[in-house]
Amino acid sequence: MEGKRRTKRWPIVVGVAALVVVCAGAGFWAWHEQPSFCNAICHEPMDNYVEGYYHDGALMANAHERAGTTCLECHEAKLSEQVAEGLSWVSGDFSVDAEGNLATVGARADAKMCARAGCHDFDEVAASTEDWGGEEGVNPHASHQGTAIDCSNCHGAHGASYMYCNACHDYQVPDGWESPR
Repeated sequence: MEGKRRTKRWPIVVGVAALVVVCAGAGFWAWHEQPSFCNAICHEPMDNYVEGYYHDGALMANAHERAGTTCLECHEAKLSEQVAEGLSWVSGDFSVDAEGNLATVGARADAKMCARAGCHDFDEVAASTEDWGGEEGVNPHASHQGTAIDCSNCHGAHGASYMYCNACHDYQVPDGWESPR
């Protein structure tokens, strides 16, 4: 009788263990999708980025947070990149600048990243900046340089935005932006 009772319990034990593993995995995946995941594991260098995302109203990252956009909606989580980033962090093979931000960043914000379905409609963005600063024919989103520049030439998601056009021109600079002049 004792032997039969034990054989009837193993499916329950296995089922409960499987359920715990599935729930833990789902919870980890949900946490992985949140910005807080990035700096919970990799305090340096991710603390500044996550802090800016949540609290620095001058940053484009914070505008995305206010709109309900998470980091992984812009920074696609590719397994190969995550493994490389994890190995760099574990080995300390990364450098930060004086503010604690990554000194070298490989991601650039271009039309492929920013002007995709569910994000920004580039035609609408360009239409909204026609005759920039009241100057007829001036539109920073219809540059004569074409695709030689991308969104991140001006828009700094995790740092100050920069009026790239003013390296040659003298256009109106949005509040909170930097200008080369």
